[in-house]
Amino acid sequence: MPTSTKVAPHGGYERSDASPRGLLYFALLMAAILAAASFSLLWLFKYFQKADNPGSFVAAPFATERPMPPPPRIQPNPGADLQDYYQSQQKLLNSYGWIDRQNGIVRLPLDRAMELLLERGLPTRPAHTPETGTASHKGNAPTNNAKSRGSAR
Repeated sequence: MPTSTKVAPHGGYERSDASPRGLLYFALLMAAILAAASFSLLWLFKYFQKADNPGSFVAAPFATERPMPPPPRIQPNPGADLQDYYQSQQKLLNSYGWIDRQNGIVRLPLDRAMELLLERGLPTRPAHTPETGTASHKGNAPTNNAKSRGSAR
């Protein structure tokens, strides 16, 4: 079903063709523009080629030496650097050594430090009793708080 009910005034088709002379002029104009652009680009490329290579010149005395960039520098092999760092940290974690010999501070392997922590417990602060205000020293041994909570009920 047609969407428009209007009838074309000239019978519904074009009575004349496109002008061949106009098409020829248009094609020639486009070809001339394309040729001019191509030749101008060729001339420009040759000009820049001569400008980049001006002939014989004396090189600067330090032209072969490249100065180091300021830090931080790019890593040439970050994977190997990360592996070396990981191994050094693992060596520190799994070895004995002095941190401060004068104060008696040592470095223990991580597993041994956890075993000692389980054996000795964490250090605690002395608890103050409300009646006397004095501290009662219970030591560093771990306490079983479940028993004391159960008896308070």
